[in-house]
Amino acid sequence: MAEYGKITDEGIAKLRKLIGVERTGSSMHGRMEAMTITKEFSRRFATGIADMNPLFLDEEYAKASPYGNIILPPGMLSMMERVNGATDGLPGCHTIWRHATLEWFSPMRLGDILKSSTRLVDVREVESKFGGGRSVVQDYETTVKNKSGDVVGTFKTSWLRFERAKSKSAGKYMARPLAHYTPEEIEDIKAHYKAEVRRGSEPLYWEDVQVGEEIPPKIKGPTTTTSKIAFELAGGSGGWVVGHELAFELFERHRGLPFINEQGIPEAPLAIHWSNERCQKILGMPGAYEAGYERINWMIQGYMNWMGDHGRMKKLFVRFPRFSLLGDTTWCKGKAVERSIEGKDHIVTLDIWTVNQMEDTTTIGQAQVVLPSRGD
Repeated sequence: MAEYGKITDEGIAKLRKLIGVERTGSSMHGRMEAMTITKEFSRRFATGIADMNPLFLDEEYAKASPYGNIILPPGMLSMMERVNGATDGLPGCHTIWRHATLEWFSPMRLGDILKSSTRLVDVREVESKFGGGRSVVQDYETTVKNKSGDVVGTFKTSWLRFERAKSKSAGKYMARPLAHYTPEEIEDIKAHYKAEVRRGSEPLYWEDVQVGEEIPPKIKGPTTTTSKIAFELAGGSGGWVVGHELAFELFERHRGLPFINEQGIPEAPLAIHWSNERCQKILGMPGAYEAGYERINWMIQGYMNWMGDHGRMKKLFVRFPRFSLLGDTTWCKGKAVERSIEGKDHIVTLDIWTVNQMEDTTTIGQAQVVLPSRGD
């Protein structure tokens, strides 16, 4: 506990001993080592991310699709890690997600039993640009396999660890105002939702995509405490999302984990993702912030709406240059920058980004999608 909230040589050395060790226990999101994809689970996750694509929900519709049955939303791949920078080593030090890479090799289908394992790949000290003091980067790779032992996808992440007290004293982001909306602005957001189109069963052919064309933007938000909790519970409660005696058992195992809330009660720091006041108290930030997992799912929803049932996600790289705060509205965008062929795959590469209601770019990256070819 003497190291709580501090980055020390001893803490870094202890963490480095875990490099390359395969972790397969219960995940930080509360899921057990093996997870069976059921209709109920697919529906719960799709509802939690507010993506009502019938490929995830309607068995008859999905059977008539190229997938032949219900599939799990592809963004679920990001929820399969066993451990990451938020939970691994350096107790009491806060975590910011730097970037992530998702790669899919096959769909996650109804009835699949998924198993995942996570390895710490690298630990390195870097100069802190967030709050001063010492900072460490931790990189991870998660591999997800189905019941046949085939790899369905990989998920690579990079995390920045820093001293929470330093961040609060720096107050770097306090000047950023929280969003406020007029009734007219809310009506405009609702109109954007109603105007969205899902391509569905109509194929988008590789040959018909023009380099330079932009895909229709996907809007998400404004985020609320309710929408945040809906997402946190999309995969079922567990991990840090527990209460009562389960919470106290969690804090007994990880004595440096909780903070003391405004009522004198120990609570997991996950509350910084849905409580403005608690994020201000713990981190000195203007409000609660979305951790990045939601943005990944929002962006994938937009690309699947555009490419339809006959396309599939191949790879997604995202970097998070700015926070997405409670109350923000996010527009997920993309532009075709390249067409290529790898083996039998006809690939379109997209430059991708998200912007908020202030026109700040909050995510940047690239995506690769596989589309049908007229020559197939």
